[in-house]
Amino acid sequence: MSTVLKERATFLLEIGCEEMPAGFMRGTLQQLAEKLSQMLTEHRLSFAQIRTLGTPRRLIAFVDDLATHQSPEERTIRGPARRACFDEQGNPTQALIGFARSRGVEPEQVQFMQTPQGEYAFVTEYDAGRPALEVLAETLPNLILSMSFPKTLRWGARKMRFGRPIRWILALLDTEVVPFEIEGIASGRTSRGHRFLAPEPFEVPAPEAFLDALRRAHVIADPEERKAMIVDGATRLAHAVGLKPVIEDDLLEENVFLVEKPHLLRGSFPESYLRLPAPVLMSAMKKHEKFFPLVDSQGNLAPGFISVYNNGDPDKVREGNEWVLIARFNDASFFFEEDLKRPLTEFVPMLGRMLFQQKLGTLLDKTHRLERLSEKLARALDWDRDQTECLLRAAHLCKADLATQMVMEFPDLQGVIGREYALRANEPLCVAEAIAQHYEPRHAGDPPPNHPIGRALAVLDRIDTLVGYVGLGYLPKGSSDPFGLRRAAAAVVEILADEPDYPTLAELVQHAHDQYREQRAPLKPLVAVQPELRTLFYARIEALLEEKGVRYDLIRAALGGGWDDSVYGFVQRALLLQKRAQTPEFAARATTAIRPANILQAAEKQGLKPVADLSQIDPALFQHESEHALYAAVMRLTPQFEALYTAHQYETMDAMLAELDEAVNPLFDHVMVMTDDAALRANRLNLLACANRLYLALADWRQVVLSD
Repeated sequence: MSTVLKERATFLLEIGCEEMPAGFMRGTLQQLAEKLSQMLTEHRLSFAQIRTLGTPRRLIAFVDDLATHQSPEERTIRGPARRACFDEQGNPTQALIGFARSRGVEPEQVQFMQTPQGEYAFVTEYDAGRPALEVLAETLPNLILSMSFPKTLRWGARKMRFGRPIRWILALLDTEVVPFEIEGIASGRTSRGHRFLAPEPFEVPAPEAFLDALRRAHVIADPEERKAMIVDGATRLAHAVGLKPVIEDDLLEENVFLVEKPHLLRGSFPESYLRLPAPVLMSAMKKHEKFFPLVDSQGNLAPGFISVYNNGDPDKVREGNEWVLIARFNDASFFFEEDLKRPLTEFVPMLGRMLFQQKLGTLLDKTHRLERLSEKLARALDWDRDQTECLLRAAHLCKADLATQMVMEFPDLQGVIGREYALRANEPLCVAEAIAQHYEPRHAGDPPPNHPIGRALAVLDRIDTLVGYVGLGYLPKGSSDPFGLRRAAAAVVEILADEPDYPTLAELVQHAHDQYREQRAPLKPLVAVQPELRTLFYARIEALLEEKGVRYDLIRAALGGGWDDSVYGFVQRALLLQKRAQTPEFAARATTAIRPANILQAAEKQGLKPVADLSQIDPALFQHESEHALYAAVMRLTPQFEALYTAHQYETMDAMLAELDEAVNPLFDHVMVMTDDAALRANRLNLLACANRLYLALADWRQVVLSD
């Protein structure tokens, strides 16, 4: 079929393959859209929008209003310098002749233009562009082959690798096939329907007809439509028996990409299994069988579930689902009863046979480190005896459930089943809650622990892990973070952002490093670990503040200031700066605060070393009243700032800086700081260093971007 293409057309690409793992799909569809957008832009093919759809068997992209011809382009190509283009007699050299020949012109057609580097030869070329059909046919094979996946396969005798074996490729620009081939797989206009309900190939006349043709072939291409079908169907089936489904986003997403057309059914299991803890039953349903649990109006687990399936007789599917689930419950029941034959504390010694990390020791070693870190933290927070004992007991037991049969079979129950076993062993409720909560937040978007003991243990557990892995050199690189260190740092930051009394990051890191040193773990020195972890933490603080809507320059100003690295302090100072930036006085404050910082920076470049120490200032050397005024202001404010800073009273400090502003500007108006007299210069620089220290208590004002 051949037609004359319009100026704008719809492009359709479908990559048909064997069933792709559900976890691959969302990222792969996003990657496909990004690669298409980049490729089309680089090749001067304008478009309106790119939409990606997909099922386990197909990756689909629509490009709307795609230009059917490349935009024309005029390019200026630089050649050799003029001095290399002519010999002493003024004749063209081989350099000029070769450049002209390479661009398809005669030497006399070459122009010469002045540049910052001198006069050079130039040729102006006009590229009228090529038809989009040609460009797509040429570029699509490389685009498809460049796609990356968590794991790839190679099949048959082919050398190419892809997420799953490719079986067909559909590529249409309006009604025209975009012709190309990848390792014997030729593009065309043929697609395929549901593997079982409509397996026969069918032809697609044009992109506009594709989605309806898929629907007739029992394929719902849009993941959002499949999601709505699952939610509506599960809710309807549950409501029919007075229940409601527990639909979590990750499980819903997985089910969406397990089927091409969702069918739903309601199954059941004997009520006798409700004797098991609800998290155990829900884990078996969700993690292992991909079922949605059902609960009653009070949130109690009911003996039923909703399952999503691709095809088959619903009665047989239900029977199979129930049989498999009951077998899973029987396993869980056995493990649960076996674990309960001993109290949770008896599982702690077994952690000595479980490796945390080869060079960092066992989980029992980690437990001992957490116990010692808990002692230090409880003292730092001035906790009473009851709180301290609760934290120490929780630290002792928090990893014990990792040695239970239940967690070995259902790893997602770590902490959750530990709480259950702790309660059954008559441990205090605060201990049980901390065991469960110290893993929170488990995923992005989850709330942090709400119990103070759980929060403390969550921070210490992650600090221990971060110091250990970074100390061994395992820093995240690019998008690679196999040990979840960014996630751990983000959790620490999220918790500490609301904890004004906690030690600083530097103190927490030092204490953890000390524990590893006592264990003789081969970590890098603390002076090497601290800055690497600071970079990791600060990146997470930046992300947190961006989510709160703080301006990027104010985030940097807050992170560059302060007298310590308290996460709570960083966050509160950034929020204060964001609030103050809306006032007319803010620009004047920033302008004034920058003056001491700039002159101190200039002095350091000259090898001078001002010190922010009041004892190093000699009032007898003052020659102008402005020096006396600034010295008096610094003397009054410094002890007050030190007390206010410890109490995180940043708004009060901000208000008090007005007195410093009034003293700084006159000094610069009347005194030459960088005088030739070394004693006077050093005295004035030390005075400014003390003033600058007060400004730095709130922010590095040099980072603030002032509008014109």
